[in-house]
Amino acid sequence: MSTRHSSKMLVRFLLAVVIATTCSCAIDKNPFNYDECYPKNITSEFLGFEDKLPLCMVLADPYLYVCAGSDGVWKRDLKSMSKWQYLGLGDTSLGKYTYHGAREIDVIGEDVLVAYNGAAPNVESESTISVWRSTNGGMDWFRSDSGIPETIPYPYDNNVLTSLERSPHKPNIVIGWIDPTSYRSMDGGSHWIMLFGQRGVVSGDGIVRWHPFQPGEVWIFGSAALFYPYCFSMQNYGSEPKASINFDSLGFPADGDVYDVAFDAGNPDIVYAATSQGVIKTSDGGYTWRNNAVQIPDNGFVLRMAHHSSIGGILYLAGGKRIYSTCDGGKTVHLIGEIKQSFITSFVLDTQGNQLFVGATEGGIYALKLNGR
Repeated sequence: MSTRHSSKMLVRFLLAVVIATTCSCAIDKNPFNYDECYPKNITSEFLGFEDKLPLCMVLADPYLYVCAGSDGVWKRDLKSMSKWQYLGLGDTSLGKYTYHGAREIDVIGEDVLVAYNGAAPNVESESTISVWRSTNGGMDWFRSDSGIPETIPYPYDNNVLTSLERSPHKPNIVIGWIDPTSYRSMDGGSHWIMLFGQRGVVSGDGIVRWHPFQPGEVWIFGSAALFYPYCFSMQNYGSEPKASINFDSLGFPADGDVYDVAFDAGNPDIVYAATSQGVIKTSDGGYTWRNNAVQIPDNGFVLRMAHHSSIGGILYLAGGKRIYSTCDGGKTVHLIGEIKQSFITSFVLDTQGNQLFVGATEGGIYALKLNGR
């Protein structure tokens, strides 16, 4: 995963700026400056993080937290632009794989939860820990997975979570996931109970995302052990099923994946799903879906998405080496940036700072400053 960097790091980030002469957005009275949606003047800044794999990034002012698999958890103060600070949980024996080590992170103040996969072949199942927690910003860590079974008869099913996230409306409620099993904590991540699923089987990969504009609704998606895609939602804070995608009806092949979901601040019934067959969209809360609802230029691949936190119709998309934006819910999509080497792994939008943070496979995190700010 290592790569050599020249002293001029910005050369690695080539910006393919597309200047839009017209904007097809229907709401003229929206105070948002659409030049920020289809930027004309973009600058980038290389933030370092060489030779590590940024799997997940989370903004928690003033810090950018990063999960880097077997390289553990890191953070950087974006205001002082201090050096990257290593917080722990690294284990090089796990190897540099996207599936092992620190997988996902959730941060509220100095309370940090990390979904962890330490189940490498040379690790005893009795010693694996699925959730690490810190209450002082990552200075110290302790085990926080009480209630999640530790020893499972099946040799490939250890005490592991691939994803977790706290509810934005009730932060004491946390949903964790390891396909095909979901766990819930009602006390901020200290104790867990199984919501549904089955242990003792070969596990797949998946992600949990709460709906920020629909209280109590959570989406779970990914690829099962036999490589078929899944995506469904739960309501009442994970207690009741709501909707699921019938991929057969959409013409998907038997093997596929759902990489990410995004939402719309202007309409909580709109949900986007980035899949191995393109970006699909629902406008009725997840009951019906449309193929190719977001037309990516040059049939571009989308792995990660980020919606605007307060303005509907605005979506940023990233995959492969390219970054796109739309301000009309996917009717028109523009290429706004491209990295020269490696591939995008993680992606987060900073609406206050008017910038995108982009993580790449060969090591390196970039700040893409919209309109050069």
